[in-house]
Amino acid sequence: MENLLVVLGGGTGLYVWIAGLPGVLLLAGAAVGNGKYAPFRLRILICTGLLYLSFVFFFLSFGLEEIEAVGSSARTAPRLWSAGLALFTLDQLRRIFVGRSPRDPEKGDIPRVFLTAGVVALALWGMDIAGYYISTGVMLLLLSLLLGERRPVVSLSLAGGWILFSWAVFSRLLNLNLPEGIFF
Repeated sequence: MENLLVVLGGGTGLYVWIAGLPGVLLLAGAAVGNGKYAPFRLRILICTGLLYLSFVFFFLSFGLEEIEAVGSSARTAPRLWSAGLALFTLDQLRRIFVGRSPRDPEKGDIPRVFLTAGVVALALWGMDIAGYYISTGVMLLLLSLLLGERRPVVSLSLAGGWILFSWAVFSRLLNLNLPEGIFF
């Protein structure tokens, strides 16, 4: 079992995980079939993909080295992210199965998907210049506008809360330095 964790948690294990995703999605799509949950097929497939991704993060964390001198483990952050992703994804699946989720839309908003990807790419690029905190805050403000949130207090609270949470967890709790950019 330990050897399996080492292989799947190592660099070559990533290729195994990538190759397994289409099979998992095909199995989930077949399990949904044309029955009661067919109108929620895309939501279920997205949740399945996110759960798969959370397990990939978890298992890949076994390939990270333990560094005792830093005061925190390199394995902590990916495991924290994978647990949060799994928790919220399972909640979405629960909503689907108890009937509290809307049906899949008939047609997607493809331009908004590309705009969202562009905003995220811009934020990733901007981390080298403005740093993590500023670029992530701007990204969250832009995404909240793009996704239809028009209440400034909600958008600013979301961005500010995420920046505060990131600072508290990564800088203070885990002693990890996030990208600072050229301005700091």
